Amino acid sequence: MNDTSTFKIGETVVCVNARRKWYKLGALKENEMYTIIGFNPYDGGLILKEVKSKRSGYNAYRVDRFRKADYAFADVVLNIFDTQIAA
Repeated sequence: MNDTSTFKIGETVVCVNARRKWYKLGALKENEMYTIIGFNPYDGGLILKEVKSKRSGYNAYRVDRFRKADYAFADVVLNIFDTQIAA
């Protein structure tokens, strides 16, 4: 499980769990990227720029719903696409 110390304000994260239970998640979507603008002081949840949790007093989402964006992986994938297009 992730904890708040692994994330920083301004960092881009990817949603890995947008499943709803009995509460609403706003417009949160799995595999979408979001920007951290703050943390819930009570549980360390992530406050995001692009979406707001309607059930949280701080509009925050649980940390374990996200992972850091992997830019190294994205660069590899883009390089593969570039070489395939050039061929």
